[in-house]
Amino acid sequence: MLPPTCQNLNPFILLIVLLGHLQLPLIVYAGLPPAEYERLQELKAVEMSKTITDADRSSYLSEDISNLMNNAKKISNVGKLSKDIYTLEGNLVMKVLSSKVSRDEAYGEAKSLNMLQELEKSGRVKIRSRIRRVYFPAIIMKKKKGISLFSSDVYERANKKERKVLKTSVIDKVCEEVARIAQSSGILHYDNNPDNILLQFTGTSVTSVELIDYGPPYTYIIDKNTDKQKIVDVCAASSVWTLLW
Repeated sequence: MLPPTCQNLNPFILLIVLLGHLQLPLIVYAGLPPAEYERLQELKAVEMSKTITDADRSSYLSEDISNLMNNAKKISNVGKLSKDIYTLEGNLVMKVLSSKVSRDEAYGEAKSLNMLQELEKSGRVKIRSRIRRVYFPAIIMKKKKGISLFSSDVYERANKKERKVLKTSVIDKVCEEVARIAQSSGILHYDNNPDNILLQFTGTSVTSVELIDYGPPYTYIIDKNTDKQKIVDVCAASSVWTLLW
């Protein structure tokens, strides 16, 4: 289901969004506008998969953890880079990556979560794919609490004016959290689509923001000493807020 704001987009932008949700290839949707690349370059941000070393390759995704599938419960099949998402015992989530993800991109997601101290385990799981069973990269992390804005009762009950105020508030809080995480870990979360933002509410106020999905291609390494306001400004200027929010 598309976010409510999509109904107000011009036909060309709406086509881009629809093709993205349908997971059809489109360079305009998959890439970032030149101005955004320039802003990321000003932050000296480097896409995570470009930082992978031989040490990283030997540290992640090598262990066969197929036995965990015995008690795994599938909860979704989302995105063109995720094959499946499962819940595990101990309030854990296992993300099985699509074959479309390159090895270094998979290592990059595991490395990102490890730098954030959110990685529980990484490895590979054997899953039946059409006529045979093959291995896929798998990453295990703690399950985070919250709900996306457009799925929340608060948003559903709000009128048009209240929704606009609510979205503005959420975007401000998300960018503050993006900057906080960047300065504490050196990881820049740039894939801020609505499903990657988990919120908790007290009444109609957002009291907690959690960022999820540090996969390719919009996770970057930046200097922890980067000015906070510069990070907030780059986050706030992202085209994602117009396209998907």
